[in-house]
Amino acid sequence: MKKNLVVALLYLMTFYSVHAVDVAFRTSQGGLYDERASENSLGGGQLALDVKLNDFPIVLSIAGEYYKKRPDAIYSYEIQSMTVVYVLYTVQLLKNWKSNYYFGPGIGFLEVPKENSNTMEKGIAFDAAAGINIKAFWKIGFYAEGKYIYSSKTVNNIKVIDFSDVGFLVGVSLNLGW
Repeated sequence: MKKNLVVALLYLMTFYSVHAVDVAFRTSQGGLYDERASENSLGGGQLALDVKLNDFPIVLSIAGEYYKKRPDAIYSYEIQSMTVVYVLYTVQLLKNWKSNYYFGPGIGFLEVPKENSNTMEKGIAFDAAAGINIKAFWKIGFYAEGKYIYSSKTVNNIKVIDFSDVGFLVGVSLNLGW
């Protein structure tokens, strides 16, 4: 799936004029609020690639994310890795500044540790994101994003994946279309 998305993005950037496609990279740190964690929260981060056709207010975004307490996830309420594809609607926020507001759903795959095991349980995740991206200088911007993650999986009448959590990320963006 990732390979097909990269090929599609390269195709869009190659065969459309430079002004027809905006590309942005985003990286952030933040957290996920989960009552099962000792401090009710998990640290996390995101690395995303956004592609927007200028004729439409839609952004296709692929993001890699994680939410855990240590470098390696060991508890079933931690997310070792999550890859999400978003379809985001974007609107210009301020006329005098390069800024936009975006929101939309996403679907992807996640890996969480299995209880009392060194292996990972894989599942499907549903995600919703809303954020603001504001240009600071040149092509560099700052963004803040709120999100909701839902994932549930039961094996042999035992819930092995159970997420219904909100999170918040703050980061830096490189917007090549600005």
